Amino acid sequence: MEQLHSLFTESPILPLFMAVALGYALGKIRIGQFQLGGLAGTLLAAIGIGIFDVQTNESIKYIAFALFIYSLGYVSGPQFFGSLGRKTLGQVHLSVFSAIVLFVTIWGIAQIFDLDKGTAAGLLAGATTESASIGTASDALRNLNLGEDEVKRLQANIAVTYAVTYLFGMTLVIFLTSKLAPRLLQMKDFPAAAQELEEKLGASSSLAPGQFEFIREIIARVYRVEPDGGAGMPIEKFEKQYTRGVTFQQIYRAGKPCKQTPDFVLQADDLVTLVGMPEEVYEVGRLLGVETSHSNTEERLIGEIRDVVVTRKDRINKTAAALREEIDPAKLRGAYAVRVTRMERDIPLLPTTQAQLGDVVRLIGLPNGVRNMAKELGHTLTPGEGVDYLYLALGIICGIIVGSIPIPLAGTEVEMGIGGGCLISGLVFGWFRAKHPTFGNLPSATAAHLRDFGLSVFIATIGLQAGPQALQVIQDQGVMLPLFAITVVTISMLTSLLYAKYVLKMDPVLITGALAGLLTCTPALNASVTEANSEMPVLGYTVPYAISNVLLTLLGPVIVLTA
Repeated sequence: MEQLHSLFTESPILPLFMAVALGYALGKIRIGQFQLGGLAGTLLAAIGIGIFDVQTNESIKYIAFALFIYSLGYVSGPQFFGSLGRKTLGQVHLSVFSAIVLFVTIWGIAQIFDLDKGTAAGLLAGATTESASIGTASDALRNLNLGEDEVKRLQANIAVTYAVTYLFGMTLVIFLTSKLAPRLLQMKDFPAAAQELEEKLGASSSLAPGQFEFIREIIARVYRVEPDGGAGMPIEKFEKQYTRGVTFQQIYRAGKPCKQTPDFVLQADDLVTLVGMPEEVYEVGRLLGVETSHSNTEERLIGEIRDVVVTRKDRINKTAAALREEIDPAKLRGAYAVRVTRMERDIPLLPTTQAQLGDVVRLIGLPNGVRNMAKELGHTLTPGEGVDYLYLALGIICGIIVGSIPIPLAGTEVEMGIGGGCLISGLVFGWFRAKHPTFGNLPSATAAHLRDFGLSVFIATIGLQAGPQALQVIQDQGVMLPLFAITVVTISMLTSLLYAKYVLKMDPVLITGALAGLLTCTPALNASVTEANSEMPVLGYTVPYAISNVLLTLLGPVIVLTA
């Protein structure tokens, strides 16, 4: 033991990365449908290692925290500000209502059971699975007029309480969202209700979550026009009838390409190249004639795939059906949207799906068509585009400055600290980048890496510092902490469910996704999607998740100041 302690003392970074490695290994262990996750695993591993009284570097902790909280805000910024509109006002109300209920519940428990500020803040972080509030609450403690030893004690209480309550909080959220909520919402058959919502919103796919059509989304086929098939018909008739899924890309007559016009009439033995969705290409092809080899034409078809960020102001909050009506059909020719990602999560692409600022739309089709459609939506992402470190550094600098500004409150002055300041700057810089995508690039994968790695390192340092006090905290509050977490989750989830159903009149399927978003619990969303055998709950998840991610992070300092 002495040799291990000596090694940790000589190499203080070693226990930090040991905690991350062991934590993520622990987090991958699956028991049934339950998986602890890397962050909770890292904290548990760090607390275990910290029992050896490991010394950590405060600078490393706050560098990691600044990177994490800024990246969190940066990724959430476009969706956060995009959610503040009339069409999503109900879900914003739900997020604010849920945050208020959480605050009142935790504050009430803290007053009744005389919990200190650290334990109350840890209860918030663990019960709601909102790891970010650990950082903002810990940062807020440093800005109070407390002694250094007292600050460390309270920060240790945050970490230990989080570690104990996280397991119970996440498990209960998953159960309530995927199992109990559908019954309370009177959905006798959850998958049938989700299927009914799909049909109502215009979906036609019967694929289960995680499934895909083995035939590619976009295909090209060549057909020979038969006398008893498409001969004598104008191509305008076909393209009007099948506007959503097929394009007459090229027509050859007697070995020569023909110039297409709306009134162009097909003749027997014409070779027609169709591009589009498989089902409609095959349907139109059967009407035209028989399929033939592509080698019978001289045309070389090249496809293109591009991811486009929705940034155009006149496209935001428009449905897919409305956009198809608004955009010149010539600009849509030969290009198809096959995927929409919001907050790093695929959402169902339906006629009623609304485009929001920061959505990433995947376009597939012919190069000219893809480029034209991309211009109609926003900014095309360039594969391999590097990070604009100037913009990244300026964002963090602004966050630190904003966090250090004294704010008068209740006769005293408080600071938001690194957590609040960098979160706000991240939100603003991320939103501004989405509206002006020609500079300040921070690829979503890189931002996600900075967020996850920064939080992992920060959580590890918190756990290492908390280690020596862990056993004492568990002895003092250990039995009650799980009960506190269960109480917080149950009250907030049930009141939010009732508010969503009876006040906001939300669809029951969407409510299950919203409940997962309110407590920022992605595993709960995955469980709901699995139970519903549909991606429909995702439509209720994204807005509450974006808003609650910010509100719960800021709630950490509020708990510290008021508990």
